[in-house]
Formats: sequence, structure tokens, C-alpha cells
Amino acid sequence: MRRLIAADMARLWRWRPFRLGGAFMAVYGLCNLLLHFALEDRQDVGPEVAAMDFVITMVYVQALIAVSFLNGDHSSGGIKNKLVIGRTRGEVYMSHLLVQYLGGLILAALYLLPALLLGPLLLGGPGAGLLARLGCYLAVLLSFTAIYTLVGLLLPRRWVTTAGVAGAFLLMSCCARMDAGLAIPRTAPAYVKEPLRGVYCLFLDVSPMGEALQLIGTSFRQSELWVLAVSGLGVAMIAVILGMIGFLRMDID
Repeated sequence: MRRLIAADMARLWRWRPFRLGGAFMAVYGLCNLLLHFALEDRQDVGPEVAAMDFVITMVYVQALIAVSFLNGDHSSGGIKNKLVIGRTRGEVYMSHLLVQYLGGLILAALYLLPALLLGPLLLGGPGAGLLARLGCYLAVLLSFTAIYTLVGLLLPRRWVTTAGVAGAFLLMSCCARMDAGLAIPRTAPAYVKEPLRGVYCLFLDVSPMGEALQLIGTSFRQSELWVLAVSGLGVAMIAVILGMIGFLRMDID
């Protein structure tokens, strides 16, 4: 199993789109930090906001990289070859899940590096809540990874990558609309009442998109971090179980 993970990780590391994604996240982290510094006099910004801004961008970057990579392993015959040499389907699935999770951590670290190194110099020291938010993100990232692994391995089609990114964008837009609806004052005609208000809150707490939106710290809905972490782990567990069942029953040509 360790050799399989090491081989998949080495292939991901050599894969050009992954390196381009890493370069993008590093440049984005630096530019975003400088932008927050330039707007400091006009906005209430701080190192926590600058550090967590990457969460939404990572949703799309990881969707593009993970689904494309997994589809590529299908189309190149890599998955079939692993099964031929004696690897079980469970080992293949879990290897890809772990490798994509590690890849996501690397991409996040490349963004955070300039934010954590230069952020204290430009925006002041980070608040005590930053470490807790980053810890919670580990669970949320796992939920995204589990979903992308399920989609990438069970739907080996070229159009799935585009559909995955588009789906992530639509769900994120939906969560943003829900959060904006919750922010409407009670005195306004468009105020969201119960039971719809409860449905909005539940969806934002349970869905990975809603959790990512809350982790930035600028959304109206702000649940306890442990709620988001538990929800993220729960979604990840469900996605892994469903993905494993589907992969075990899947015909691989």
C-alpha cells in the first residue's frame, strides 16, 4: 500500500497541471496579501482574512486538478494495470484518496506560506482563531477530496472535469445566496422566515461549500468550528463509503 501511495504521489508531483496549480496558489497568496495590505486603510482586514481567503479558490483548483488526474489514470490504463499486478480495488481507491488529500494540503500550504511569513509584517500578528480555522479546514478539505475522488473514479469521462468545476461553482453560488438571504433584517419584506431559514442554516452547516464559505470568516452564518469539522468528516465518510461501493462494482475496461 505504501508503494502504491508513493507511486501515485510521485506521478501527481510530476504532473504538469499540478505544478501549475501550485504556482498559481503561491502567486495568488502573495498577490492577495499585498492587496489586503493596500486596502487596509479602507477595509477592516487582518491576517486571518488574508490567510483564509484561499478556501474558496481551492474548491475550484482542487476540483480541476483532482478530477482531471483521476480521469487521466482511467484513460491511460493506469488503474487497470494496478489491478492486473495484484492491487485490490480498495487499495487503489484509498491510495488515490490519500494522494489527492496530500496534494490539496500542498496547494493550501503554497498559498499560506507567504500569508504566514509576510502577513505579520504587513497586517499584524494573526489572531488566536486562525489556528483553529486551519485545523477545521483539514476536515473540510477531506470532505471535498472524498467527493472529487468519488466523481473522478466513478465517472471516467472527459466532460466530468468541466462538469465538476461548474457544479462546484453553482453550489458555491447557491450557498452565497443562502447566506445573503440569512443576512436580510427581520424588518425587511424579503426576510427569510422559518422553516426555510432553518433549511438554509442546515445546508450551510452540512455542505462542504457552506462550510468553506463560513471558514473565511466574512459570511453572515458563523457556526461553531467543531460543528463544521464534524460535518466535514461526516460528509467525507459518506462519500468514501459510497465511492468505494461504486468502485468495487464498476466495470473497468
